Amino acid sequence: MKKRMMTLALLGLLAGCSSAPTSLHYYSLDADSQPAPTMATQPQHQLVLRPIALSGQLDRVSLVYQLEGNELHFAEYHRWAGSLDAQLNQLTLDGLSSRLPGWVVRQDGARKGPVLTISVERFQGRHDGRALLSGRWRLLTEEGVVLRDVPFQQVRVLPADGYGTLVDELGQGWQQLLDQIAADIRTRA
Repeated sequence: MKKRMMTLALLGLLAGCSSAPTSLHYYSLDADSQPAPTMATQPQHQLVLRPIALSGQLDRVSLVYQLEGNELHFAEYHRWAGSLDAQLNQLTLDGLSSRLPGWVVRQDGARKGPVLTISVERFQGRHDGRALLSGRWRLLTEEGVVLRDVPFQQVRVLPADGYGTLVDELGQGWQQLLDQIAADIRTRA
């Protein structure tokens, strides 16, 4: 009887722990800070955008948070609303299209015009209240000759706590990167 009471008490305790409400939070990168669309002009140039390449640690549904040292935490209850690479691809396509009047920015396998590749190594929060974006972008000719090979790294101070603030700051950092890429491409046209 004592063994049965202990088993029931243990099962009750486990049931109480497992029924604790946990809620999932989903985040998307918005283009709110994106410049307003420019006046339509006749396209004179074409830019081929290759799909954004994410490092393995970012190619997941959870937001990434770097603890002290090299330890990473994957926020189980704080997730991207869609795949991160798809969100970054769309932001980049829309952002460069609005920043490069007279250009057609395409992702559909077009082969005419310079090719832009972007690889992302870090797109995460950090234990010291900062957001970190890093990686590399390359501009190549149609034939694959490298015109520009530019590493990027931004460490941005979060104005407040919370994953929503982190996502907003990462989005603003991406928009700043697009400003830099577009400025470089315009000087080469």
